[in-house]
Amino acid sequence: MGKVIVVTSGKGGVGKTTSSAALGAALAQGGDKVVVVDFDVGLRNLDLVMGAERRVVYDLVNVIQGEAKLTQALIRDKRVETLYLLPASQTRDKDNLTAEGVAAVIGALKANFDWVICDSPAGIERGATL
Repeated sequence: MGKVIVVTSGKGGVGKTTSSAALGAALAQGGDKVVVVDFDVGLRNLDLVMGAERRVVYDLVNVIQGEAKLTQALIRDKRVETLYLLPASQTRDKDNLTAEGVAAVIGALKANFDWVICDSPAGIERGATL
């Protein structure tokens, strides 16, 4: 069973996304199987930081709403074999996330990865608390 780390802050622009990507890469380079999840729905940026922006087909919202399987949405990093990304939606709103859906996705990820690193959106509203 994997461990979950949430990188969060009430303020934007403080390095949450950069820290999430760096922490995920460091753990994966150490041999652990790691997934970094972008929860910043509507302002997706983690895929850009990780160099996977052109490889996004499905995202977290697609998985939660049953439009795609988790395995379809996961993107394997090209540089580190045990590092994966689950991108956020760029076109949807954070209201598309549900507590049940997020719990199901995190549960599935914990069962398949050593680490689940969650890149939280700024603030203390619904997107961050989920």
